Amino acid sequence: MSNLAAHGGTKTLDIPRPHYRWPDVDTSLEQAIIMQAHRSLSDRDASGIIGEYEAAFAAFAGAEHVVSFASGTAAIHAMARIAGLKPGDAIIAPAYTFLATASPFAFDGIEVIFADADEYGNVTADSIEAAMAPNVRAVIVTHMWGNPCNMTDIAATCRNHGLLLFEDCSHAHFASWNGQRVGTFGDMAAFSTNQKAITTGEGGILTTRLSAHRDLAILYAHYNKRAQTEIPRDSPIYPFAFTGMGLKHRITTLGAAIGVHQLQHAAGIEKRRRANLATFVDGLGGNPVLTPVVVPAQQGTHGLYVIGLRYHPQAATVTRDQFIDLVVAEGATEIDAPGSTRNLAHEPLFQRHDPYEPWTPRPAIHAPDLPGVKAFEDTFLKIPIWGYSADTDLVDGYLAALLKVTEAVAR
Repeated sequence: MSNLAAHGGTKTLDIPRPHYRWPDVDTSLEQAIIMQAHRSLSDRDASGIIGEYEAAFAAFAGAEHVVSFASGTAAIHAMARIAGLKPGDAIIAPAYTFLATASPFAFDGIEVIFADADEYGNVTADSIEAAMAPNVRAVIVTHMWGNPCNMTDIAATCRNHGLLLFEDCSHAHFASWNGQRVGTFGDMAAFSTNQKAITTGEGGILTTRLSAHRDLAILYAHYNKRAQTEIPRDSPIYPFAFTGMGLKHRITTLGAAIGVHQLQHAAGIEKRRRANLATFVDGLGGNPVLTPVVVPAQQGTHGLYVIGLRYHPQAATVTRDQFIDLVVAEGATEIDAPGSTRNLAHEPLFQRHDPYEPWTPRPAIHAPDLPGVKAFEDTFLKIPIWGYSADTDLVDGYLAALLKVTEAVAR
């Protein structure tokens, strides 16, 4: 290990930070933002850039109906309201996910029952079955870190139990399962569009097959000119078009302009990100210390959010955290073990079933045993998937750093 930078050796790469920025702010994106600033900074309906963005996203995702939001979190909250979930009802959610997959339901006093994870960090039909309870009305899945869930089995489980199925596709813009795009298996799906593979800076998207769901999503986020224009006057919810549901979570016009630009370049973004993912999958093939966490190609395609890696501590002389420190010392500073994505089952928010009770934390009484979540959490780490033409030095440098350190610490 004497040649490692942490022990006095030469760094593998010495590139100024930050190493990851997204989107790639080139001249064409700058012009798109400037043009929209002169066109409109606030749209009250979908006749301008917001409608253009939603149409482009629908074509991209293969969705029948799309409504944009200020965040993916708001889109998930809208799903709960559209579905009519209420205190006393329960939803099964991944225990291992970003908190916003489940937190909007808890905010409304809906019980969240947490399901275990597989080797990709995803829930499965079996872990959903194990979490089943009499008051469960819906299931939400997350395609973690870009790897699609087994949606064939999960959709069948939901049909068998008569449950609504929601998909959180925030990590999985380019993912599919058995040739079908994620976000098209369930009743509704949500996409985050902050610094994801397709970004609007901040924002979210709700997709659905049903026009009734689309109309309710507009009531939730886009009152009142748009609601009065788009919701049919003979609809039973039209009387709410003027006020909406009482909230507004509309995306900004500048965010929508960024999204349109991104979607115009989606094929190039996917091509470059997929090539970079392949570089790491091939480069780490057979590595005893690190394994890329990618679903088999015959089952699904990766969604291109990050490159996930499984650390094998039994094959190394250092812990995972020590390994990360060694790689950072080589100049590959964007490697980490996720800090904002973890087991949610013990969080005090999810012990609340009354949305109006005092904000007094209390411990989890019946936190489930989730061995799959622990195994995944304890061994997972990640690096970015770069996606622009000038990223070659970073891609090559990070791979070289990983190979150098794994060789040094392998048993």
